[in-house]
Amino acid sequence: MCEDTMKLFQRLLVAPAALGLMAPVAANADAAFTSTTTLSGSAVFTVGSVADGGTTDKEEELYMQYAYGLDINTSFTGEDLFTAGIITGNASGPLASMDSAETGGGTLSVSSLYYAFPIGDLSVTAGPLVDQDDVVAATTSAYSDAFRLGSMPYSLAGDETGPGVGVAYSNDNGVVASASFVSVGGTDATVGIGGDNGDDVTTVTLGYNGDGFGGGLVIASNDGEAGTTGYDTFGGGIYYSPESIPATISVAYDTKDPEGTAADETDLFVGIDYEVGPGTLSAAYNSTDVDGSDSLDSTGFEVSYTYAVNDSVTITPGFFTVEDTSTGDDDSGVVVETVFSF
Repeated sequence: MCEDTMKLFQRLLVAPAALGLMAPVAANADAAFTSTTTLSGSAVFTVGSVADGGTTDKEEELYMQYAYGLDINTSFTGEDLFTAGIITGNASGPLASMDSAETGGGTLSVSSLYYAFPIGDLSVTAGPLVDQDDVVAATTSAYSDAFRLGSMPYSLAGDETGPGVGVAYSNDNGVVASASFVSVGGTDATVGIGGDNGDDVTTVTLGYNGDGFGGGLVIASNDGEAGTTGYDTFGGGIYYSPESIPATISVAYDTKDPEGTAADETDLFVGIDYEVGPGTLSAAYNSTDVDGSDSLDSTGFEVSYTYAVNDSVTITPGFFTVEDTSTGDDDSGVVVETVFSF
């Protein structure tokens, strides 16, 4: 949740302004945080019911789950950024696939821990807890990605976390690029960083961020040396905000080539955010194709409306339907999410 709302590259770009505008967490810096430390967070209440929910079609009741996260940011020079992310949640059942969902059973855990600093036009990131999708310069979709569906499910899945290092580049012409390396086995002394028995994932992006339009390409590769199935991915996307209407249109295409006998997969995503009244109407469609297996192909559709009650509270009612490949039925959900930001 917290990582999805504020990725590293964006954090570093806005850090000096944010640290100048936000008040210190503690009035007495000698007793608590330094004057350049900011604490922010959010809590998400998700309530809904999913018809034909779950793999056994028995999870149809109305129920509620929560997600909670904190971001602690500190700058030591005014240009660098130290970040720690703390999360927990109780996601379960079909609503565990919501974008906001977090697990943890109420136990707070450190989900991100890294340090970023600039060198000229470069932003360098390193730390013991870096997600695969934390250092991404290219923008492949401008869709809100805040409800059920999302773009780039393979190239930017963010499934791997561990010691990592990344470099991002940008210039005044809008050209951006990044490269990162994350070693899942780097947390284990018997495996090590880049070890022969640990999964290591490399991600490279290249893109253009223009005024009202842009796009990017992403390549990711997991060597699969920890006994898991390695993979190679390639994906790309574009976004466009026409001057004539208050909307943003995003189209993304992603592919995954697993090692061994596992089938190749492709995903097509289309998302639109449109300002309507005091809020934003969002709609998205995706289609997933698995080579050689019609039963595993699926499509999904969602529509939601995000309304800000005030500067700190937003409410998003919405509907989604996603094909359940295990049963052949569609999982159709009516969901209301309330986000408290602080």
